[in-house]
Amino acid sequence: MSATSSSPTTSPVQPLSPRPQHNCLECKRLKRACDKKLPCGKCEKTGRTCEYKDPGDDGVYGPISAAKDVHSLAFGTLLEILVHKQRIRETVSSYFDGVNTWFTIIERQSFERELEANWGSVQAETSAAALCMALVARPPNQKSSKGLGDNLYSSTKAILSVVQSRVPVSIKMLQAELLVALYEFSHSMSQQAYFTLGRCLQMTKALGWHREGFWALDKQVSAPANLKLCSILCLLNVAYQDPTTQAYPMNTVGLNLGFIIPFPDALDEYFPATSFRYGGQSQDFRDANSHHIAGIVFPEAMSAWYIYSVLQQLSNPSMHNDGSRASLSIQIVQHMRSMGTSMWRASDRAIGTDLIALMKLHQPHLAGMPDPVTMLTDPDHLEDVSRIRRIIDIIHGKAGKIAQAGELDRGAVDPSWAFAMCYASQLLISYGYNTLQDPNWLQKVTDIRAALERVSKRWKIAEQYFKRVTIDLDNRLAARVIS
Repeated sequence: MSATSSSPTTSPVQPLSPRPQHNCLECKRLKRACDKKLPCGKCEKTGRTCEYKDPGDDGVYGPISAAKDVHSLAFGTLLEILVHKQRIRETVSSYFDGVNTWFTIIERQSFERELEANWGSVQAETSAAALCMALVARPPNQKSSKGLGDNLYSSTKAILSVVQSRVPVSIKMLQAELLVALYEFSHSMSQQAYFTLGRCLQMTKALGWHREGFWALDKQVSAPANLKLCSILCLLNVAYQDPTTQAYPMNTVGLNLGFIIPFPDALDEYFPATSFRYGGQSQDFRDANSHHIAGIVFPEAMSAWYIYSVLQQLSNPSMHNDGSRASLSIQIVQHMRSMGTSMWRASDRAIGTDLIALMKLHQPHLAGMPDPVTMLTDPDHLEDVSRIRRIIDIIHGKAGKIAQAGELDRGAVDPSWAFAMCYASQLLISYGYNTLQDPNWLQKVTDIRAALERVSKRWKIAEQYFKRVTIDLDNRLAARVIS
């Protein structure tokens, strides 16, 4: 038998352990060359403990165990996604110039100042908020059919979860969660948005906003900016009713408070005198001083209150009468007009919610029938028809403006407009020919549907609205052909 032959009694040669593919943790920390032995030559020479990264750390939460603290982890994730300081600046600026103009929950001046001053040691809450700004400031990943396929979304949710487990509840974390809820709602992620808004509501409780003492007059005088921001967030926590599903109702009933939370603008009288005035007006407008919160008008907070009031009225009609409905309608219209005549160039970005509220308020009365005795039509019905016509014309005009691609890229078209356009199209399809007597109803629906298709490139929820309008229109045209 040859010397190279094997025999049953010969022990098999054990293969050597494969050499690690990466530097040891110590060499990686010191940024030095590593021979990848165990122990490596450098660690053996200096007497340091030589360890290599556990393969299990390559998962989603791998960097957590290696991070020095939650602040370095959050900031490291922000840099990993946005690469460098200039790009972070550009992303934050894009957010404030776009989404924050109609969903104003973060004061620009203080946030940018804090980010710049603490660049070497950015707090975890600030990094998490910047990630959320990046999430809503740019169009979604069009390659994925759902938001969960968006890597930035998954990373942001993971970081928020870790930060919330390590730092106390704060307004900044609530702001971040509200931006995530906006993203989820705007991209048809009803279940995720529902639970995110639930966390927001619990955070408001933890911060003490449900206690009347939190809003005491002495607090308003001593810290008007903080309470004004709190008031805005409380109102914006009343979200839109999601029309695509009843499983996850998107309008929170709130805290059922026994007192009234002051409206944001009511706190302006407690700010120190300021030189920031626009055009000699008695109030400052956001376009003039968008980096301040003192004295700035926040019309979208009032819009949120109005749609909440409409939903409450529709859910319990016995508690209201035609007089209260008419009064609420007048208030909403006056709010829209005050925005339209203000010096605020972005006023049309916030009135989408007002238009939804008006359509919901007047639509149940469109199908009014003449009195069987007098054969006269109820005057309230005529007013409802007239109001709906004017609303649809406003929405149709907005659809034409959306043809400008820059409006979508900057996030200047908020998701409420997508629902408003869908709602207007459905009213035209159902009532345009008969009740509304609009000879151009079909062309208007076609124009609005084209605008919805463009908006879907920015907010995915508009894709569902586009499909729904298409189906309803096809069914309507098919029925007309048959008849």
